[in-house]
Amino acid sequence: MTLLLGVDNGGTRVKLLLARETDGRLEHVRTSDAPTPRGPAAMDELATLTRAFLADDRADAFGLTVAGILDEASGVVSTSANMRWLEGLAPARELSDRLGIPGEAVQDGVATAIAEAVLGAGRGAEDVFVLALGTGIAGAHVVDGSVRKGAHGGAGEIGHIATGGDEMCTCGQSGCLESVLGGTRLGARWDRARGVDTQSTALDVVLAAERGDGTARAILDEATTALANGLLSVMAMIDPGVIVIGGGLSNSPAWIIDPAIEKAHRRATFHAVPPIIRAQLGSWAGAWGAVLTAGHRMELV
Repeated sequence: MTLLLGVDNGGTRVKLLLARETDGRLEHVRTSDAPTPRGPAAMDELATLTRAFLADDRADAFGLTVAGILDEASGVVSTSANMRWLEGLAPARELSDRLGIPGEAVQDGVATAIAEAVLGAGRGAEDVFVLALGTGIAGAHVVDGSVRKGAHGGAGEIGHIATGGDEMCTCGQSGCLESVLGGTRLGARWDRARGVDTQSTALDVVLAAERGDGTARAILDEATTALANGLLSVMAMIDPGVIVIGGGLSNSPAWIIDPAIEKAHRRATFHAVPPIIRAQLGSWAGAWGAVLTAGHRMELV
């Protein structure tokens, strides 16, 4: 029996998942989540959270997701638009030093794709693009069970496809898909449109739309149009056999996923529109991908 720890260090929440591997089978042990530590002391705080979560258990290895561009050879984060304090660090090594447990970092979109391909909606598919909608927007192309990471490890950063508009993105350019659809950006845009400073969430926007709030509905309409454009871009560039959409925002399919799919079908011309399906692992896909990364490190999974 081996205990594997998945640490999904997201832009808003950090999710911790402990799994037991026995004879090649993974079994959920427990989960927990907390606000993501931020700033110069983030790794110390993340280690404290992780130690408290493990309590008397000792993991044999961990996987840690990274929101940004990760150099696989060195484990160093070169760019992280939403978590600048990680840039120049090797976060898995930093966390390993603090916990005394071997670990490996994995880009968050890759982690989600691995989880959905091995355990979730993409299981058995030969060619799948997995899109994760959350604070940031990431994706990965999985072909025959392997993630196509690109020459510099940056493939799948669909959140920074330009979809029009003048909203500034954390990456420094305007009009990115993430600037219109990213979870925290939806709430911020709704607050700004109403002239309030309440730090609303994407869920607040969806709930307001359900109540008939015209401003919320207009913001979601713009966001789903941008997502449809992003989906069409993926179809044009890589022609996947299946598109799987997951992440926290996929929990509101009637207001985000379904309208985007309908618009993509309506606007498609030469595009071969593949099945576009919801992910099965929800917002915990990244944590499961981190667990699988830990398993690969231990040569168990």
